[in-house]
Amino acid sequence: PEIWSYGHRSPQGLAMHPITGDLWESEHGPQGGDEINLIEPGNNYGWPVVGRGVNYGAFGRPIHVGISEEGMTNPTNFWVPSIATSGLMIYSGDKFPMWVGDIFSGSLAGEQLARLHMDDDYRNVVVEETLVYDVGRIRDVRQGPDGYIYLAVSDRQAGPTPIVRLEPVD
Repeated sequence: PEIWSYGHRSPQGLAMHPITGDLWESEHGPQGGDEINLIEPGNNYGWPVVGRGVNYGAFGRPIHVGISEEGMTNPTNFWVPSIATSGLMIYSGDKFPMWVGDIFSGSLAGEQLARLHMDDDYRNVVVEETLVYDVGRIRDVRQGPDGYIYLAVSDRQAGPTPIVRLEPVD
């Protein structure tokens, strides 16, 4: 085995970009500072030195020296407060042509599906949009072979986990 990158706190999702071949990752920060990262070999993504979260149960005191440091890679996108990122998917289907190349992240605490619209090089977030909310904790997001987007959703009462299919609206 080889260490590809380091400085990650709690990775939740990995996805290969279907157009560029780049590896992307979602991770939890502590009480804020959830991240989406473009993973490049040998890079240090900062944990535990830098981040945007605060200590649990320590009256919100920072636990990092700051939000960035020389030699550490900043996240492509982050959430404060935390949405508790989950599964990660990059769309390449034909049902939502305007979303090709965009990154999708489920959310446990935020109970939402975040869409990150990327620039022409597919390396930077241009627009963040919440597509689905209040359906429960979105554990995973996947593109099916049919081009539709599927969500694995759970509720806080540990009931059955439905699979939700997103379809275009005319």
